[in-house]
Amino acid sequence: MRAEPVGGETSLAPQPRSAAIRRLAAAAGAQATRLGWPLVDQAIVSIGTFGLTVALARTLAPQEYGTFALLLGGLMILHMVTASLVFYPLSIRHAPAAAAEESGLLRASLALLAALALPAMAAIAVGLVLAGRADLVLPAWAYFALWQVQEVFRRALFARLRFAAAIPGDIVSYLGQVAAVLALAQAGRLSLATALLAMAATSGLAALRQAAAAGFLRRARAGRPLAAVARDFWDLGRWSLANNVLAIMRVQLLLWGLATFAGAATAAFLQAGLNLVNLMNPLVIGLCNIIPQTAALAHAGGKAAAWRAARPFALAGAPVAVLFFLVLVLVPELLLTLVYGAESPYRDLTLPVRLLAVWALTNYTTDMICSYFHGVEAARLALVVNATGAAATLAAAVPLVAGFGLAGACLALCLAGIARLALAQWMLGRLIAQDAAEPGRA
Repeated sequence: MRAEPVGGETSLAPQPRSAAIRRLAAAAGAQATRLGWPLVDQAIVSIGTFGLTVALARTLAPQEYGTFALLLGGLMILHMVTASLVFYPLSIRHAPAAAAEESGLLRASLALLAALALPAMAAIAVGLVLAGRADLVLPAWAYFALWQVQEVFRRALFARLRFAAAIPGDIVSYLGQVAAVLALAQAGRLSLATALLAMAATSGLAALRQAAAAGFLRRARAGRPLAAVARDFWDLGRWSLANNVLAIMRVQLLLWGLATFAGAATAAFLQAGLNLVNLMNPLVIGLCNIIPQTAALAHAGGKAAAWRAARPFALAGAPVAVLFFLVLVLVPELLLTLVYGAESPYRDLTLPVRLLAVWALTNYTTDMICSYFHGVEAARLALVVNATGAAATLAAAVPLVAGFGLAGACLALCLAGIARLALAQWMLGRLIAQDAAEPGRA
């Protein structure tokens, strides 16, 4: 920032320094606001998700809670498909779109979502029938469909950096599902089916609220040819698709493997440990929602300029992340007791929680870098990082799970997390160095 010119009488006056301080304070306030709203929104989402999983863990038997964890994992994989091929491209294209084109782009996105939903619904039905839980097919369909529709409007708001506008809908959806599940439990009517229906209802109400906030209810003044949008979204999202599926499969393969060889109840114990680590999701996902857009806006100045714009957000969350994971390592017994109760079977997960804390800390740094890769249209690098993580998880899990069970699964995640972090750091330095070496770069 250039200094105010001083001279004559003003050289003895404090105005220039005061003005500079005011400008710095204003810039800091603007930065805090940009960072604050996405973190508040993600806090609502994560608190609601955590509250739901804890309410179900406290109420359902381990076998039934394990079934919920496995089903939710399957739905998350399907969500990664729509997130990569619809939500991520929408966030990139919606941000620079003219106001007249917004509604048309949203309508095209919903049409693509409907096309992807058909095979997803078939996969849900086949999986549940093979698992002997045909009773959950309709509730799972309802929840998945309304959840995805809500995400279209939510991501459209994010693309415009309107995180505050998304908050009312997310309160309805994520905190509302906790209230509904607790009410069902109080009435003695809680089951996996009723829980899924409650989640579907709150997602549907939130979708209406966020559709209005995103301007979807206004008449479209400029449409988008669906075929052209589909090709564009595929070009943008195909690498993200492979990357996101690999990212989530690292954990899901362990859950499914434990369920296959030791029963759904064992998978429930791994999920119970992951629930504590996932308390950091408001910070991690909130930052991952703003880093790609921030990097994309600065990308015209080069890869280094984009990283300089994105890095302050990653560094801002680092102290909180380190403090949280230290608490998990030092006093896991206290947290397990507070969350699940003194008589809970999950109270003895001390060692797995410590191992998962180490894994999550490596993931924090790696996820910040991968978010930057997405912002500078280098999603292929994030794919390589996550493919390495998935391969390392599988290679380590086979002997470790056989020898140490649940603790071995957590240790396999730790080793894979270290491998991902080392590779991501190397690729980041290489990407920036190669870009700086190109002709025309300073």
